[in-house]
Amino acid sequence: MTKHLSASSRPNGKYLIFYLSLLCLPLFLSACISVKSSNTSNATSASAFFISTDFGQTWGAKNKIANVEAATKTFTNNITKIALDPQDEKAIYLGTTDSGIYYTYNYGASWENTLPYSGTVNDLFVHPKDKCQLYAAIHNKILKSEDCARTWTDLYFEPRAGQYISSLAINYQNPEIIFAGTKEGALLRSVDKGLSWSVYHRFDSKISEILIMNHSDSNIMYVALESQGVWRSMDAGANWEDVMPLPLYQLENVTENDKTFTRAVITDDKKLMSKVSGVKILSDVTVDLTTKDNLLYANKIGIFRFTGDHWEQYKLLTSKNKASIYSVTVNPLNGQEIYYGTNNAFYFTKDGGANWQNKALPTTKIAKELEFSPNSKYLYLGTYVIEQ
Repeated sequence: MTKHLSASSRPNGKYLIFYLSLLCLPLFLSACISVKSSNTSNATSASAFFISTDFGQTWGAKNKIANVEAATKTFTNNITKIALDPQDEKAIYLGTTDSGIYYTYNYGASWENTLPYSGTVNDLFVHPKDKCQLYAAIHNKILKSEDCARTWTDLYFEPRAGQYISSLAINYQNPEIIFAGTKEGALLRSVDKGLSWSVYHRFDSKISEILIMNHSDSNIMYVALESQGVWRSMDAGANWEDVMPLPLYQLENVTENDKTFTRAVITDDKKLMSKVSGVKILSDVTVDLTTKDNLLYANKIGIFRFTGDHWEQYKLLTSKNKASIYSVTVNPLNGQEIYYGTNNAFYFTKDGGANWQNKALPTTKIAKELEFSPNSKYLYLGTYVIEQ
């Protein structure tokens, strides 16, 4: 029987002292440092995770590891995933390339570590109705915890060399249904909470993201492939359609009653999204929770919104192919507020793309992950170093 714990009864981290004592992390500046310019200290810049309370105007480095020693320990690992608890605003989970999962139950004031030597965390999520059930895709395995990360059980592993689990998702309306994507493009499905699995569909490219419209209709699903664009299912994954050949419209600025907004420019000569060179190479994709069925899709060309029957391209401050976009997110309470990160800057719009502003990142690393807290009170930044 799964044990349900309140936020106050979650593990205190003492059981991790042995693992934490084995970590060989550099000593850096501690938990919360306000950053207002690009002239940041080496210690701040090396931090892996940042929180903003003012929509990216300033950032605080949050990377202090909970421990019983006098010395402050911090983590600087590459962040591969930010996962949030649908039931607990204070809970944040970070996947890393080489030190497992870090988690906090106090908005990042202190962190604990689990699965430190298991491999790259490609994806993870928290059960929508049981905060102590966690699922993680770590290299070639899918793991589950039912006791708030105290212990983990292997659910599935990929035995073939060079293959791994690349993505995970859960059906909120029926949480016994879990999906997993693989490097070779297999979409796996479990209908018994991960105890058994079957291949539900095969794609021609790595499944980088599985997106379920849990906020509106869990039958509507998308997969974002590493090099083949986006596919959609309207029947919970039974059948799939390629949405890249749909029309692509440009957005233009319109001013009415002293307010500027964007609208799609529709012409008789419809341009197809799939005809844009390089558009199928994915950088990031996210769901707009303010609409029933909407995605934002980023790549080296720019940022595009999928509206259900066509695509729209934003006019960005960054020029096409001139700056790499690594992350994109949307305010969950205001779909007009869009944010994206590059290798050295952070960009945002408050009016649906009519006007953009940019700020320097609080780090020399790239903006790998951007996520809002569900109440949009906090904006989270996970960083990454790309090897040259």
